[in-house]
Amino acid sequence: MDRHLLVVAYERRETAERALAALQSLEQEHGLALKDAAIAVRTADGKVRLDQTRQLATGDGLVAGGSIGMLIGLLVGLPVVGALAGLAGGGGFAAFDRGIPDDRMRRFAEELEAGHAAVFALATDVDWPRVRETLDPLGGELLVAQLDDVAMGDLGAGSPPP
Repeated sequence: MDRHLLVVAYERRETAERALAALQSLEQEHGLALKDAAIAVRTADGKVRLDQTRQLATGDGLVAGGSIGMLIGLLVGLPVVGALAGLAGGGGFAAFDRGIPDDRMRRFAEELEAGHAAVFALATDVDWPRVRETLDPLGGELLVAQLDDVAMGDLGAGSPPP
């Protein structure tokens, strides 16, 4: 079963909340299956606040943690690539977090401008045309990493549970 990590950055928290609600509605319509989801916000004082909606298996968290590092590099560019190399290869915190790793979401959100927010979602069974149709009106740039069994093995996470 392929897993996909979706990350979308928005200029306002309210838009990120609407995007998450739209993904949750899409899940109810069988447009995807959410395994984990969260919103990360960089506040006006530069701090990061996380609002998580669910937790998932350790293996999924390990893979999601490494993928967030890759997506950050795509979103914010080369200045932070060196700092992100450690993130992409890591994953130990996911064994304790059991979801999309908080530290990786925080580091991603630290790269956002104050007041901006990002939605993180780990999903399976994704109907891409419906996801794009749902998220496109809200703006933002959808970044996706596919997390298949091979990627999990490469990260040392083993095979996913049945």
